[in-house]
Amino acid sequence: MKFLVLLLLTVSTLYGQHTELEASKLCKVSVKGKWGFSTTEGELVVAPIYDEVGEFREGLAAVQKEGKFGYINSKGLVVIPMEYDNAFAFYDGRALVKKDQHYGFLNTEGAISIPFIYNYGWHFLSNGLAYVQQAGKWGFINKEGKVVVPLIYDFVQGFTGSLAGVGKGSKIGLVNTEGKIIMPIFCDRVGEFSEGLIAVARNKQGGYMNQDGKLEIQMIYQATSPFSEGVAAVQMNRKWGYIDKKGKELLDYQYEEARPFKDGVAVVLQEGKWKLINKTGNNLLTKSYDQLGTFDQGIAQVQKAGKIGFINTNGKEIIPLIYTNSASTVFSENLMAVEKEGKWGYIDLSGALVIPFVYDNAENFVQGLAKVQQNSKWGYLNKKGLIVLWQE
Repeated sequence: MKFLVLLLLTVSTLYGQHTELEASKLCKVSVKGKWGFSTTEGELVVAPIYDEVGEFREGLAAVQKEGKFGYINSKGLVVIPMEYDNAFAFYDGRALVKKDQHYGFLNTEGAISIPFIYNYGWHFLSNGLAYVQQAGKWGFINKEGKVVVPLIYDFVQGFTGSLAGVGKGSKIGLVNTEGKIIMPIFCDRVGEFSEGLIAVARNKQGGYMNQDGKLEIQMIYQATSPFSEGVAAVQMNRKWGYIDKKGKELLDYQYEEARPFKDGVAVVLQEGKWKLINKTGNNLLTKSYDQLGTFDQGIAQVQKAGKIGFINTNGKEIIPLIYTNSASTVFSENLMAVEKEGKWGYIDLSGALVIPFVYDNAENFVQGLAKVQQNSKWGYLNKKGLIVLWQE
């Protein structure tokens, strides 16, 4: 106990000397089952004393201790008391919190900005609205707590563009940010706005509507996907093809799978073989692969015979297929954890080895730190290849 007290006093002294850091540069860390925050150099800024912590947003992070939630600043000081049953991140100066079985909103000073009258809710969106539930019905409120979209719906979807999905029973329609019904509640499904169009479906037939509620592309497809680079994948007779924003067929229905175009190319599956096509349908690959991943930062993961590598948008292998596993299919913070000969290390987007293969297990980087396992112990690794903090 004396050691624990001494440790906490030492840590507290260090915190008092520490100037306030940008909250976005702090990393969530877990030590002996408790959570806190550190720098990428391993300096503990917020002691690991919490059962749960959220990300810092707008200078504050939600934390849980002994079953109650509150908020801390980037110095680790509790600035909003630990008195809530649940708490979420701040968005646009408001945070959703739960107390006595009801939800309301706080401002960054901890004052109640919207009273605890809702059965459930969600954070404020970029348009200044949040969806809430009361007496089993959903609607939207603004930051002052004024009801903008009446709480009369059985379910809602978040806004995509200027419209949100609202439903009754099993049917869904669209309303705008003023609560005006743009599309009556008669569809079975609505998607997300992309490039000015939103996918809608009724009676198992899909098409596309604009933000004014006008049907731009008729509902004739078995399945639809969002537009990307002026093109969308659509399905007819269980095969996928591509159309433009006028509904004109660009590539006919020949694919078992068709992904969105990105950087002028799309990944498709045709007759059981993966291809990388351009908008004329030409296959850019010179080799066959068992799996093709999603393009991110101009490269995509490929797999063949249990080995992993990467290609660029021209279909050229830029990182050879020499790895047996990876932490994910896309890079995180320009690095990826990969496995080779039973050990894990990190490569960059060019395939250069940045951190050597010395770890028994590894995860991708998040906010400047990555969890790695070495000799049965887990710790936090920085991008210099240094383990700055052990979990145990």
